[in-house]
Amino acid sequence: MGGMYETVLTLHSWTRWLALGLGVAATVNAYSEPPTPAPRPKGSRWDTFFMASVDVQVLFGLLLYFGLSPYTTEAMNNFSSVAKIPGVRFWAVDHVVVMFAAVLLVRLGRIFAMTGKTPEARRTRRLVCFALALLAMLVAIPWPGLTHGRPLLRLWPSAG
Repeated sequence: MGGMYETVLTLHSWTRWLALGLGVAATVNAYSEPPTPAPRPKGSRWDTFFMASVDVQVLFGLLLYFGLSPYTTEAMNNFSSVAKIPGVRFWAVDHVVVMFAAVLLVRLGRIFAMTGKTPEARRTRRLVCFALALLAMLVAIPWPGLTHGRPLLRLWPSAG
């Protein structure tokens, strides 16, 4: 299962940059786009791409969390280790909770943008939710140099 773990981890790592880039694009679009009376904002394509990339991240993350990651496997087999070992706690609790908050914020941004009564309200809701989602994502990334850090660009796992 080591090869599968490495492959999914690599995909999760690389699509992180896609999600962050699309998140920045959606947030900048929400900020710079003048409010229009149209029911659907002109640049909402960025919102959709951001949401889709976050969904792909969740898929890879759930595969890692429920079976492939040695950190979460250890946490599920020994719940008492979660609080005692910072690396295990980060992967089993901190990373997951903050990233799910980011996913929720992206979804809420889309819903609030569609249900806002005025163009300005739709624009502001998108901007706030997407900016907060990006902030949450940045906080929960295992940056190099942290005790639980990972490389910025994971190389593709070797075949075999």
